[in-house]
Amino acid sequence: MPEPTVEAEYDTLRAVRVHEPGIEAAIGAMDPGPNHFARPFSVREAKREHRRMVEALEDAGVEVRHLHEDLADGGVLREFLAEAIDVDGGGPAPPTREELAENLEEASAYERLQAVLLGPTVGRTGGSDATDEAGETVDTSVRVERAVTNLYFQRDCQLVGDRGPILPRLGTATRRRERPLIEAAWRARGASIAHRTSATETLEGGDFLPLGEFALVGVSALEDGEETVFRTTYDGGLELLEAGAVGYDEVGLVRPPLAADERLAVEHGTSSRLLHLDGWLNVAAEGLAVAREPLIEAATVEVFERAGDGYERRGEETVAELLDRHGYEVVDAPYPERWATNFLTVSDGTVLPIYETDDGEYDPEENRTIERLKREGVEVLPDGEGLDPDNLTNGGGGIHCMTSPIRRS
Repeated sequence: MPEPTVEAEYDTLRAVRVHEPGIEAAIGAMDPGPNHFARPFSVREAKREHRRMVEALEDAGVEVRHLHEDLADGGVLREFLAEAIDVDGGGPAPPTREELAENLEEASAYERLQAVLLGPTVGRTGGSDATDEAGETVDTSVRVERAVTNLYFQRDCQLVGDRGPILPRLGTATRRRERPLIEAAWRARGASIAHRTSATETLEGGDFLPLGEFALVGVSALEDGEETVFRTTYDGGLELLEAGAVGYDEVGLVRPPLAADERLAVEHGTSSRLLHLDGWLNVAAEGLAVAREPLIEAATVEVFERAGDGYERRGEETVAELLDRHGYEVVDAPYPERWATNFLTVSDGTVLPIYETDDGEYDPEENRTIERLKREGVEVLPDGEGLDPDNLTNGGGGIHCMTSPIRRS
Protein backbone atom coordinates (compact mmCIF):
# COMPACT_ATOMS: atom_id res chain seq x y z
CA MET A 1 0.00 0.00 0.00
CA PRO A 2 1.42 3.45 -0.94
CA GLU A 3 3.04 5.47 1.82
CA PRO A 4 0.86 8.21 3.32
CA THR A 5 2.17 11.58 2.22
CA VAL A 6 0.91 15.09 1.50
CA GLU A 7 3.19 17.66 -0.11
CA ALA A 8 0.53 20.18 -1.04
CA GLU A 9 -3.12 20.72 -0.14
CA TYR A 10 -3.92 21.27 -3.83
CA ASP A 11 -2.44 17.95 -5.03
CA THR A 12 -4.98 15.32 -6.09
CA LEU A 13 -6.57 13.66 -3.07
CA ARG A 14 -6.10 9.91 -3.55
CA ALA A 15 -7.26 8.62 -0.16
CA VAL A 16 -8.96 10.22 2.82
CA ARG A 17 -9.97 9.06 6.31
CA VAL A 18 -13.36 9.81 7.89
CA HIS A 19 -15.50 8.66 10.80
CA GLU A 20 -19.28 8.69 10.63
CA PRO A 21 -20.73 10.14 13.86
CA GLY A 22 -22.77 7.78 16.02
CA ILE A 23 -24.09 7.43 19.53
CA GLU A 24 -20.89 8.96 20.92
CA ALA A 25 -21.72 12.19 19.07
CA ALA A 26 -25.30 12.05 20.38
CA ILE A 27 -23.90 12.13 23.90
CA GLY A 28 -21.76 15.12 22.98
CA ALA A 29 -24.69 16.93 21.36
CA MET A 30 -26.70 16.41 24.54
CA ASP A 31 -24.16 18.56 26.43
CA PRO A 32 -22.45 20.61 23.69
CA GLY A 33 -20.19 22.94 25.69
CA PRO A 34 -17.85 20.47 27.42
CA ASN A 35 -17.69 18.42 24.22
CA HIS A 36 -16.61 21.42 22.10
CA PHE A 37 -19.75 21.30 19.95
CA ALA A 38 -21.28 24.57 18.81
CA ARG A 39 -24.89 23.62 19.58
CA PRO A 40 -27.20 20.58 19.80
CA PHE A 41 -28.00 18.72 16.58
CA SER A 42 -29.66 15.61 15.19
CA VAL A 43 -27.17 12.77 14.86
CA ARG A 44 -29.58 10.89 12.58
CA GLU A 45 -29.50 13.81 10.13
CA ALA A 46 -25.75 14.26 10.67
CA LYS A 47 -25.20 10.64 9.60
CA ARG A 48 -27.23 11.25 6.44
CA GLU A 49 -25.20 14.38 5.67
CA HIS A 50 -21.94 12.54 6.33
CA ARG A 51 -22.90 9.78 3.88
CA ARG A 52 -23.67 12.42 1.26
CA MET A 53 -20.19 13.89 1.79
CA VAL A 54 -18.62 10.44 1.40
CA GLU A 55 -20.66 9.83 -1.75
CA ALA A 56 -19.46 13.12 -3.26
CA LEU A 57 -15.84 12.20 -2.55
CA GLU A 58 -16.21 8.71 -3.99
CA ASP A 59 -17.91 10.14 -7.09
CA ALA A 60 -14.81 12.30 -7.51
CA GLY A 61 -12.60 9.20 -7.50
CA VAL A 62 -11.28 9.51 -3.93
CA GLU A 63 -10.74 6.34 -1.90
CA VAL A 64 -12.63 6.94 1.36
CA ARG A 65 -11.38 4.98 4.34
CA HIS A 66 -13.51 4.84 7.48
CA LEU A 67 -11.60 4.72 10.75
CA HIS A 68 -13.33 1.49 11.82
CA GLU A 69 -12.20 -0.19 8.59
CA ASP A 70 -8.53 0.53 9.24
CA LEU A 71 -8.85 -0.58 12.87
CA ALA A 72 -10.61 -3.80 11.84
CA ASP A 73 -7.98 -4.50 9.18
CA GLY A 74 -5.33 -4.09 11.87
CA GLY A 75 -7.07 -6.61 14.12
CA VAL A 76 -6.98 -4.26 17.12
CA LEU A 77 -10.65 -3.65 17.90
CA ARG A 78 -10.86 -6.55 20.35
CA GLU A 79 -7.85 -5.19 22.21
CA PHE A 80 -9.43 -1.75 22.43
CA LEU A 81 -12.73 -3.27 23.57
CA ALA A 82 -11.01 -5.18 26.36
CA GLU A 83 -9.53 -1.91 27.61
CA ALA A 84 -12.62 0.27 27.09
CA ILE A 85 -15.30 -1.94 28.67
CA ASP A 86 -15.49 -2.08 32.44
CA VAL A 87 -17.66 -4.13 34.78
CA ASP A 88 -19.53 -3.05 37.90
CA GLY A 89 -19.25 -6.10 40.10
CA GLY A 90 -21.62 -4.89 42.80
CA GLY A 91 -24.82 -6.45 41.46
CA PRO A 92 -26.07 -10.03 41.12
CA ALA A 93 -24.02 -12.31 38.83
CA PRO A 94 -22.06 -9.55 37.09
CA PRO A 95 -20.74 -10.26 33.57
CA THR A 96 -17.03 -10.43 32.85
CA ARG A 97 -15.15 -8.17 30.47
CA GLU A 98 -14.34 -11.19 28.36
CA GLU A 99 -18.03 -12.13 28.07
CA LEU A 100 -19.03 -8.63 27.03
CA ALA A 101 -16.26 -8.38 24.43
CA GLU A 102 -17.12 -11.83 23.08
CA ASN A 103 -20.79 -10.85 22.76
CA LEU A 104 -19.71 -8.03 20.46
CA GLU A 105 -17.74 -10.29 18.13
CA GLU A 106 -20.70 -10.63 15.77
CA ALA A 107 -21.27 -6.88 15.66
CA SER A 108 -19.92 -4.83 12.75
CA ALA A 109 -16.56 -3.09 13.07
CA TYR A 110 -18.39 0.24 13.24
CA GLU A 111 -20.56 -0.99 16.14
CA ARG A 112 -17.53 -2.32 17.98
CA LEU A 113 -15.80 1.03 17.57
CA GLN A 114 -18.93 2.70 18.97
CA ALA A 115 -18.55 0.58 22.11
CA VAL A 116 -14.90 1.61 22.37
CA LEU A 117 -15.82 5.29 22.09
CA LEU A 118 -18.44 4.98 24.81
CA GLY A 119 -16.20 3.06 27.20
CA PRO A 120 -19.23 1.69 29.10
CA THR A 121 -19.25 0.25 32.59
CA VAL A 122 -21.77 -2.61 32.58
CA GLY A 123 -23.37 -4.10 35.66
CA ARG A 124 -26.50 -5.93 36.77
CA THR A 125 -29.23 -5.00 39.20
CA GLY A 126 -32.33 -6.73 40.48
CA GLY A 127 -35.89 -6.00 39.45
CA SER A 128 -36.48 -7.17 35.86
CA ASP A 129 -38.41 -10.12 34.51
CA ALA A 130 -35.18 -11.80 33.36
CA THR A 131 -33.47 -14.26 35.68
CA ASP A 132 -29.92 -15.47 36.12
CA GLU A 133 -28.83 -19.10 36.52
CA ALA A 134 -29.80 -19.02 40.19
CA GLY A 135 -33.32 -17.83 39.38
CA GLU A 136 -32.72 -14.29 40.66
CA THR A 137 -34.28 -11.43 38.69
CA VAL A 138 -31.68 -9.19 37.06
CA ASP A 139 -31.49 -6.13 34.87
CA THR A 140 -28.59 -4.50 32.99
CA SER A 141 -27.16 -1.16 34.06
CA VAL A 142 -24.82 0.82 31.81
CA ARG A 143 -22.79 3.84 32.88
CA VAL A 144 -20.87 5.97 30.36
CA GLU A 145 -18.14 8.31 31.50
CA ARG A 146 -15.79 10.36 29.32
CA ALA A 147 -17.09 9.19 25.95
CA VAL A 148 -14.88 10.07 22.96
CA THR A 149 -17.39 12.38 21.30
CA ASN A 150 -15.48 14.47 18.70
CA LEU A 151 -13.96 11.77 16.56
CA TYR A 152 -15.87 12.65 13.39
CA PHE A 153 -13.65 15.74 13.18
CA GLN A 154 -10.77 13.67 11.82
CA ARG A 155 -8.57 16.55 10.73
CA ASP A 156 -7.36 17.67 14.13
CA CYS A 157 -6.22 14.36 15.60
CA GLN A 158 -3.69 13.66 12.82
CA LEU A 159 -1.49 15.46 10.33
CA VAL A 160 0.09 14.16 7.15
CA GLY A 161 3.01 16.06 5.70
CA ASP A 162 5.66 15.43 3.08
CA ARG A 163 7.42 12.96 5.41
CA GLY A 164 4.32 11.07 6.52
CA PRO A 165 1.83 10.98 9.39
CA ILE A 166 2.28 13.08 12.52
CA LEU A 167 0.53 12.24 15.79
CA PRO A 168 -0.28 15.47 17.61
CA ARG A 169 -1.13 16.06 21.22
CA LEU A 170 -4.50 17.78 21.01
CA GLY A 171 -5.31 20.99 22.82
CA THR A 172 -8.01 19.63 25.14
CA ALA A 173 -8.19 16.62 27.44
CA THR A 174 -11.54 15.64 25.91
CA ARG A 175 -9.89 15.00 22.56
CA ARG A 176 -6.58 13.50 23.71
CA ARG A 177 -8.30 10.15 24.18
CA GLU A 178 -8.48 9.87 20.37
CA ARG A 179 -4.74 9.48 19.85
CA PRO A 180 -4.35 5.71 20.57
CA LEU A 181 -7.08 4.94 18.03
CA ILE A 182 -5.48 7.10 15.36
CA GLU A 183 -2.02 5.64 15.99
CA ALA A 184 -3.46 2.12 15.70
CA ALA A 185 -5.14 3.04 12.41
CA TRP A 186 -1.84 4.24 10.95
CA ARG A 187 -0.07 1.17 12.29
CA ALA A 188 -2.69 -0.99 10.57
CA ARG A 189 -1.73 0.63 7.27
CA GLY A 190 1.94 -0.09 7.92
CA ALA A 191 2.73 3.63 8.07
CA SER A 192 5.83 5.05 9.71
CA ILE A 193 5.05 7.89 12.09
CA ALA A 194 7.14 10.96 11.27
CA HIS A 195 6.64 12.65 14.65
CA ARG A 196 4.74 12.43 17.93
CA THR A 197 4.16 15.75 19.67
CA SER A 198 5.65 15.85 23.16
CA ALA A 199 3.61 15.68 26.35
CA THR A 200 4.18 19.38 27.06
CA GLU A 201 3.07 21.02 23.80
CA THR A 202 -0.07 20.86 21.66
CA LEU A 203 -0.62 20.68 17.93
CA GLU A 204 -3.75 20.11 15.84
CA GLY A 205 -4.27 19.25 12.19
CA GLY A 206 -6.60 22.16 11.46
CA ASP A 207 -3.58 24.41 11.97
CA PHE A 208 -1.46 22.73 9.29
CA LEU A 209 -1.49 23.85 5.64
CA PRO A 210 1.07 22.20 3.32
CA LEU A 211 1.70 24.09 0.06
CA GLY A 212 4.42 22.29 -1.88
CA GLU A 213 7.67 24.19 -1.38
CA PHE A 214 6.38 25.73 1.84
CA ALA A 215 3.93 25.03 4.65
CA LEU A 216 2.08 27.09 7.23
CA VAL A 217 1.37 26.17 10.85
CA GLY A 218 -1.09 28.18 12.93
CA VAL A 219 0.25 28.69 16.46
CA SER A 220 -0.65 30.77 19.52
CA ALA A 221 -1.53 34.45 19.15
CA LEU A 222 0.91 37.05 20.46
CA GLU A 223 -0.48 40.42 21.52
CA ASP A 224 1.49 42.92 23.65
CA GLY A 225 3.92 40.19 24.63
CA GLU A 226 1.15 37.90 25.90
CA GLU A 227 0.50 34.49 24.31
CA THR A 228 -3.03 33.24 23.74
CA VAL A 229 -3.19 29.55 22.87
CA PHE A 230 -6.19 28.41 20.88
CA ARG A 231 -5.23 24.82 20.07
CA THR A 232 -1.60 24.75 18.84
CA THR A 233 1.24 26.21 20.88
CA TYR A 234 4.16 28.10 19.39
CA ASP A 235 6.58 25.49 20.78
CA GLY A 236 4.38 22.74 19.32
CA GLY A 237 4.97 24.29 15.89
CA LEU A 238 8.70 24.58 16.55
CA GLU A 239 8.80 20.89 17.47
CA LEU A 240 7.82 19.96 13.90
CA LEU A 241 10.91 21.72 12.61
CA GLU A 242 13.32 20.55 15.28
CA ALA A 243 12.16 16.91 15.07
CA GLY A 244 12.61 16.71 11.29
CA ALA A 245 8.92 15.82 10.91
CA VAL A 246 8.62 17.85 7.70
CA GLY A 247 11.02 18.71 4.92
CA TYR A 248 9.51 21.75 3.19
CA ASP A 249 11.93 24.40 1.96
CA GLU A 250 10.15 26.98 4.09
CA VAL A 251 7.80 26.75 7.07
CA GLY A 252 5.88 29.68 8.49
CA LEU A 253 4.56 29.77 12.05
CA VAL A 254 1.44 31.91 11.82
CA ARG A 255 0.43 34.14 14.72
CA PRO A 256 -3.37 34.63 14.58
CA PRO A 257 -4.41 38.33 14.70
CA LEU A 258 -6.36 38.42 17.94
CA ALA A 259 -7.16 42.15 17.99
CA ALA A 260 -8.24 42.24 14.32
CA ASP A 261 -10.48 39.21 14.80
CA GLU A 262 -12.11 40.73 17.87
CA ARG A 263 -12.88 43.94 15.95
CA LEU A 264 -14.40 41.99 13.06
CA ALA A 265 -16.42 39.80 15.40
CA VAL A 266 -17.99 42.88 16.96
CA GLU A 267 -18.55 44.54 13.59
CA HIS A 268 -20.22 41.51 11.99
CA GLY A 269 -21.78 39.92 15.06
CA THR A 270 -19.88 36.66 14.60
CA SER A 271 -17.82 34.41 16.83
CA SER A 272 -14.05 34.19 16.54
CA ARG A 273 -12.61 32.49 13.43
CA LEU A 274 -9.22 31.81 14.98
CA LEU A 275 -9.62 28.41 16.64
CA HIS A 276 -7.72 26.81 13.73
CA LEU A 277 -5.92 28.17 10.69
CA ASP A 278 -8.46 26.52 8.36
CA GLY A 279 -11.13 28.77 9.88
CA TRP A 280 -9.68 31.73 7.97
CA LEU A 281 -7.26 30.42 5.31
CA ASN A 282 -7.26 27.62 2.73
CA VAL A 283 -6.21 27.00 -0.87
CA ALA A 284 -8.46 26.02 -3.79
CA ALA A 285 -5.63 25.62 -6.32
CA GLU A 286 -1.93 26.21 -6.66
CA GLY A 287 -1.60 29.98 -6.55
CA LEU A 288 -5.21 30.59 -5.40
CA ALA A 289 -5.95 31.10 -1.71
CA VAL A 290 -9.27 31.74 0.03
CA ALA A 291 -8.94 33.85 3.15
CA ARG A 292 -10.44 36.44 5.45
CA GLU A 293 -8.43 39.28 3.96
CA PRO A 294 -8.52 41.55 7.04
CA LEU A 295 -7.08 38.67 9.06
CA ILE A 296 -4.24 37.68 6.72
CA GLU A 297 -3.28 41.36 6.40
CA ALA A 298 -3.00 41.64 10.19
CA ALA A 299 -1.56 38.19 10.98
CA THR A 300 2.20 37.84 11.26
CA VAL A 301 4.17 34.78 10.26
CA GLU A 302 7.62 33.81 11.52
CA VAL A 303 9.45 32.32 8.54
CA PHE A 304 11.97 29.47 8.85
CA GLU A 305 14.11 28.32 5.92
CA ARG A 306 15.59 24.89 5.47
CA ALA A 307 19.30 24.80 6.38
CA GLY A 308 20.97 21.40 6.13
CA ASP A 309 19.05 18.96 8.30
CA GLY A 310 17.19 21.68 10.16
CA TYR A 311 15.67 25.15 9.88
CA GLU A 312 16.91 28.67 10.52
CA ARG A 313 14.72 31.65 11.28
CA ARG A 314 14.71 34.07 8.35
CA GLY A 315 12.41 36.83 9.52
CA GLU A 316 8.82 37.94 9.93
CA GLU A 317 6.13 39.24 7.58
CA THR A 318 2.36 39.27 7.31
CA VAL A 319 0.52 36.26 5.91
CA ALA A 320 -0.69 38.45 3.03
CA GLU A 321 2.92 39.39 2.20
CA LEU A 322 4.04 35.75 2.34
CA LEU A 323 1.26 34.60 0.01
CA ASP A 324 2.05 37.43 -2.40
CA ARG A 325 5.75 36.52 -2.33
CA HIS A 326 4.81 32.98 -3.35
CA GLY A 327 2.62 34.23 -6.19
CA TYR A 328 -0.79 33.60 -4.64
CA GLU A 329 -3.95 35.43 -5.62
CA VAL A 330 -6.38 35.75 -2.72
CA VAL A 331 -10.15 35.36 -2.86
CA ASP A 332 -11.66 37.29 0.03
CA ALA A 333 -14.05 35.20 2.13
CA PRO A 334 -16.59 37.80 3.26
CA TYR A 335 -18.51 37.91 6.49
CA PRO A 336 -21.03 36.63 7.49
CA GLU A 337 -20.24 33.44 5.50
CA ARG A 338 -19.35 30.88 8.17
CA TRP A 339 -17.59 28.06 6.32
CA ALA A 340 -16.08 29.87 3.34
CA THR A 341 -12.53 28.59 4.00
CA ASN A 342 -13.47 25.22 5.51
CA PHE A 343 -13.74 23.38 2.19
CA LEU A 344 -11.83 20.31 1.04
CA THR A 345 -9.64 20.65 -2.04
CA VAL A 346 -10.07 17.45 -4.07
CA SER A 347 -7.53 18.36 -6.75
CA ASP A 348 -5.84 21.44 -8.18
CA GLY A 349 -8.82 23.70 -8.93
CA THR A 350 -11.57 21.35 -7.66
CA VAL A 351 -13.17 21.80 -4.23
CA LEU A 352 -15.93 20.35 -2.05
CA PRO A 353 -17.32 23.31 -0.05
CA ILE A 354 -20.28 24.12 2.19
CA TYR A 355 -22.89 26.54 0.94
CA GLU A 356 -24.72 29.02 3.15
CA THR A 357 -28.48 28.61 3.30
CA ASP A 358 -31.49 29.35 5.48
CA ASP A 359 -33.92 27.07 3.65
CA GLY A 360 -31.76 24.27 2.24
CA GLU A 361 -31.63 25.86 -1.24
CA TYR A 362 -28.52 27.27 -2.90
CA ASP A 363 -28.64 31.05 -3.36
CA PRO A 364 -25.74 32.64 -5.29
CA GLU A 365 -26.27 35.91 -3.41
CA GLU A 366 -25.55 34.16 -0.10
CA ASN A 367 -22.49 32.32 -1.40
CA ARG A 368 -20.18 34.95 -2.85
CA THR A 369 -17.05 32.90 -2.16
CA ILE A 370 -18.29 29.90 -4.14
CA GLU A 371 -19.46 32.14 -6.99
CA ARG A 372 -16.09 33.92 -7.08
CA LEU A 373 -14.23 30.60 -7.15
CA LYS A 374 -16.30 29.47 -10.12
CA ARG A 375 -15.45 32.70 -11.96
CA GLU A 376 -11.78 31.90 -11.28
CA GLY A 377 -12.26 28.55 -13.04
CA VAL A 378 -12.54 26.38 -9.93
CA GLU A 379 -14.84 23.37 -10.20
CA VAL A 380 -17.25 23.14 -7.27
CA LEU A 381 -18.49 19.69 -6.23
CA PRO A 382 -21.19 18.55 -6.38
CA ASP A 383 -23.33 20.27 -9.03
CA GLY A 384 -21.51 23.58 -8.86
CA GLU A 385 -22.97 24.28 -5.41
CA GLY A 386 -21.33 22.25 -2.65
CA LEU A 387 -23.07 20.62 0.30
CA ASP A 388 -25.35 21.72 3.14
CA PRO A 389 -24.30 19.61 6.17
CA ASP A 390 -26.22 21.76 8.66
CA ASN A 391 -26.30 19.20 11.48
CA LEU A 392 -22.69 18.12 11.02
CA THR A 393 -21.43 21.70 11.18
CA ASN A 394 -23.35 22.28 14.42
CA GLY A 395 -20.59 20.15 15.90
CA GLY A 396 -18.37 23.17 15.30
CA GLY A 397 -16.46 22.36 12.10
CA GLY A 398 -16.70 22.12 8.33
CA ILE A 399 -15.80 19.59 5.64
CA HIS A 400 -12.07 20.31 5.97
CA CYS A 401 -12.35 19.49 9.69
CA MET A 402 -14.22 16.23 9.03
CA THR A 403 -11.64 14.76 6.66
CA SER A 404 -8.01 13.75 7.05
CA PRO A 405 -5.97 13.18 3.89
CA ILE A 406 -4.09 9.90 3.77
CA ARG A 407 -2.38 10.51 0.47
CA ARG A 408 -2.20 13.25 -2.13
CA SER A 409 -0.15 13.13 -5.32
